[in-house]
Amino acid sequence: MSHPGPRDSGLQPERTLLAWQRTVIVFVAVALLYLRDPFEDPAAGGGVDPLYRLAAVLAVVAAVGVLIAHLRRRWRATAHGLHDDATGNPPAPVARPWALVLLSAATAALALVVAAGAVLA
Repeated sequence: MSHPGPRDSGLQPERTLLAWQRTVIVFVAVALLYLRDPFEDPAAGGGVDPLYRLAAVLAVVAAVGVLIAHLRRRWRATAHGLHDDATGNPPAPVARPWALVLLSAATAALALVVAAGAVLA
């Protein structure tokens, strides 16, 4: 049965935003823990050079910065998730597909660097 009025999305948009925030926070925490891992001399077979670790973490932080800016802009543009200004309908998901691809690519890149470090150790 269809309801004639606008759909009440309740707290779903806010829960979605909070889930994205938790994801981004955990991703940064994992990257920083990887950076914090005790540095060993790569010449002695101790894994990845610290500069490569730093480069990987900086790439993750850059991707996270882009995601945070995107999520914040979308959240404000939809009146805190209540409606899409262009149509007046409930908004599309807070994150666009490219944001999901960016998060996935950054996660895969960090995983590859960690795997390479494990193989080189």
